[in-house]
Amino acid sequence: MSELDNVKKELFKNKEISEFCLKNKITDDQLLNSFPDLFLHKDNSEICKKCLGKKPCESRVENMQTVLTYDNSKIKVHYKDCPYIKKVSSGKLTFLNFNDNIGEEEVIISNERILILNDLQRFYNEYKKGKKVKGTYIYGNYGSGKTFLLINFAKKLVSEGLEVVFAYYPDLVRQIKSSIGNNIEEIIVNLKNVEILMLDDVGAENNTPFVRDDILGPILQYRMDNHLPVFMTSNHSIEFLGKHFMETYNETDKMKSERIIERILCIMNPVELADKNYRK
Repeated sequence: MSELDNVKKELFKNKEISEFCLKNKITDDQLLNSFPDLFLHKDNSEICKKCLGKKPCESRVENMQTVLTYDNSKIKVHYKDCPYIKKVSSGKLTFLNFNDNIGEEEVIISNERILILNDLQRFYNEYKKGKKVKGTYIYGNYGSGKTFLLINFAKKLVSEGLEVVFAYYPDLVRQIKSSIGNNIEEIIVNLKNVEILMLDDVGAENNTPFVRDDILGPILQYRMDNHLPVFMTSNHSIEFLGKHFMETYNETDKMKSERIIERILCIMNPVELADKNYRK
């Protein structure tokens, strides 16, 4: 018996996988390309069948079940909420300068996304109000799903009764600039004090010393001092974000940029999302 036959025999012990492959006429080549996802689903579904919400969750992503789909000749694994976990939402999710319809689809799990999901789950497991717990700085290519994953996570936190503000940072900056002399202080106080703050697309804004030193810096400092979590997405690595915050390359701007980066690293774990461009 060949190596492929041995693997197929092991996979097809799972009735769901066997029926899925038969229904979609999965070829040997497709199986070869999807072994990691299929074995992930096999292991996870077997864990879930033994649990049914009666034991501590042992799923790879806690309180989530895997689902197989077949789309465009490719086998994909998605995660969905465990139906046995009952949640009562008393939280609040506020979107600033953002389309709140994003994040309704199921999360596609890929090897590239596991590090992000694990770090978000780490926060979910450790967070208690008033406790110092780092958020996540998600950076990576355009269209890789950074915003989608963070909004999906925001909704998960809200389902646990937490309060989250999710802001598209470039438009937030424009709004604050246009509010000078009016309600700018009110906006900044809200961003300083909300339980969990999420800033999307940091680094895409038109940076100025005012934005860096009088808006972002004080917000990060206040939240760092008061153990209030921050999450960010960006197309820039931490190194390139530091260059973005330098209005010029003189020593003063360099020092102020380094101070912002130091705060970010103090309150967030940088994790790269090196996934494909899903917008294409």
